Amino acid sequence: MEVEEKQDVEELGHSLEFAIKYFEIHTPQYKSDLIGELLIVKTLELVKSNAVDTSHYYFTASEIFELIHGESNAEKARRWMKSHEEKLAVLFSQTSSLNVGLANSGLETLSIDLIESKGGNPNQWRVRTGKNRVASTSENHAVDIRYIATALHDPMPWARPLMNLILSPKLLLIVGITFLALIVTPVYTLLGIIDWNSKPFATAVVIVGMFAALLFHRYYELLNKGVTSFPVFWSKKMGRNKLFLSQPSGENDKPLGMKAVTIEAKCSICGEDILIEKSREFHGRYVGKCRIAPSEHVFSFDHVTKRGKLLR
Repeated sequence: MEVEEKQDVEELGHSLEFAIKYFEIHTPQYKSDLIGELLIVKTLELVKSNAVDTSHYYFTASEIFELIHGESNAEKARRWMKSHEEKLAVLFSQTSSLNVGLANSGLETLSIDLIESKGGNPNQWRVRTGKNRVASTSENHAVDIRYIATALHDPMPWARPLMNLILSPKLLLIVGITFLALIVTPVYTLLGIIDWNSKPFATAVVIVGMFAALLFHRYYELLNKGVTSFPVFWSKKMGRNKLFLSQPSGENDKPLGMKAVTIEAKCSICGEDILIEKSREFHGRYVGKCRIAPSEHVFSFDHVTKRGKLLR
């Protein structure tokens, strides 16, 4: 039995951005091409929006028809969409010029899914990267798991400036020195080396220093390991496997970028969810542990390749 993997929104976003550039060069010739371009643009908007997951990436015939024609007519939209299904499938076929271009650029190809109507719900369409399917697992093949970025971020307002942040060496140095100053100052205050002549102000300095120490630890871990946990109170929703990741920015003068993502994976032994956490047993490394067998089913965590090997 095979199961479909969840959509990796990072991979999807890169492919959609390429597809938009493709349509800037290749002007849509058919109505089906216009529908495909619209679905790509709207899906990318959802990918880039906050706290959006793949359950939002579906569009009905009425929604598509209204976006293109500016009028709402459910029955007319259904017939209209039906007439373009065949050519729409050609646009997203694996041999189409769009997908050949994606493959040649090292990106995931795109496909279109039709979700047939059930229980009175209308048909729905979505664009996603080529369907990834994984076979049902057995212990003999439990050597590798795949991590999926299921959401980019859902930050509180004060944390938004840090999302997708690109760091230059100069900025890294300034941030490091600032954190150290905020940590050392309250220590000197507690030792009496610095006297502020105001208890409330001294207390505020100590409190700020405590928060700075926590943030400095995350900052150091991000630079040292390439990954750190996302502060709980920075997110709109409580959740597991929320991480800050370092990644190449693609800019020579600013080589390091940061991104906050939610990572998911399934245990290749029993199929349960994987929890990503820092492990003392593995010298402070972030590892993936099975939700129901955290001591027996343990995997490595590589945020670059999004793969994990069985550790025991």
